[in-house]
Amino acid sequence: MTRPARGVLSASIALAMAAGVLLAPARAGAAIAHRSTAASAAQRIDPGELQQLLDQIVAAGAPGAAAWVRDEVGVTQAASGVADLRTGRPMRADLHYRAGSVAKSLVATVVLQLVAEGRLSLQDTVARWLPGILPYGDQVTIEQLLRHTSGVPDYAPELVVALLSGPRQARFRSWTPQELVGLVADQPPDFVPGTATAYSNTGYVLVGLIVEAATGNTLGQELRRRILRPLGLRDTFFPVNAHGLPSPKARGYSVPVSPQGELLAGPLLDVTIYNPSPWWAAGNLISTFADLARFFRALLGGRLLPPELLAEMATPNPTSPPPFREAMGLEVIDTPGGRLLGHGGDVPGFSNAVFSTEDGRRQFGLMMNLYKAPPAVQAAYLQALVTISLRLLQGAA
Repeated sequence: MTRPARGVLSASIALAMAAGVLLAPARAGAAIAHRSTAASAAQRIDPGELQQLLDQIVAAGAPGAAAWVRDEVGVTQAASGVADLRTGRPMRADLHYRAGSVAKSLVATVVLQLVAEGRLSLQDTVARWLPGILPYGDQVTIEQLLRHTSGVPDYAPELVVALLSGPRQARFRSWTPQELVGLVADQPPDFVPGTATAYSNTGYVLVGLIVEAATGNTLGQELRRRILRPLGLRDTFFPVNAHGLPSPKARGYSVPVSPQGELLAGPLLDVTIYNPSPWWAAGNLISTFADLARFFRALLGGRLLPPELLAEMATPNPTSPPPFREAMGLEVIDTPGGRLLGHGGDVPGFSNAVFSTEDGRRQFGLMMNLYKAPPAVQAAYLQALVTISLRLLQGAA
């Protein structure tokens, strides 16, 4: 949901591509990962290497980490560390976790389905559907909200810090979407709408409210009707005000932070249980690797949108530089070996990413149950993300 490592991620991917270097495969005897089908020359994700990458994340300080990789041969899974620090319960690759901003891909798909039905236009303004909610709402379009080119300031960083540094009871406040927008509505736009790209969770809260205004239903109802039920995503939830996660689950943790947002020394905070309403359309999603991969396969396989709208959704912003680029509810990783489409998510308790090749045939998910991670953990997580990305594309070549 928040994007603390975006610049580092882009730099890491660019550096790895320029160097042409990938980690050497781990010794086969060290592998704990398992594969659902027999090995094949087509499989380029080595289970030992996958396990090594996750072990490095845990060795750097994360409680646990998991990965899920699917290709033409089958599924490879791996996990390291623990899902629960108190009990020592092992991390697994099939557990529920908070997926954060991966929700944006589902919300954007609902919006584009409404566009396909003629109920919305990408050029409709915020003022058209939500009069008075934003002083400059007549200058901001739905497409700009979806692409993070609206200039609407992001409310989320301050709420994240408040949740992590404030009194425990503050974690259970219920926020309405209108209250979230109101946190920044009196601020001027960060730039002239449409002239730059800057990640804004507020934009997706506005998009969610537009969906409700256009349909007369709640956003959760539209997500269930249009995506979750048709695709059989039984392990995916849009909880709004529900405090916990369904079992089996990973517990989520964070490094403690000061009221100014600085990382502090001390025991990790258990932030599994809280009211996730502050993230709403921007990142209020609980899911599993298997469910999220199924969604992206259906999306990229053309089951959810007409071809022209899917192509538009996947087109990166001209103002978002490579190799990691924002599109319309999707994030795009460009490499010499090809393009990956999907989304990452950072939300109190978890960091994760789910990406696919353009045809949806090769996919991966990566998750660690730590948020506001120290630099060593971030570096190990990014190394895993970059290596898995490049291996996946290497295998698709």
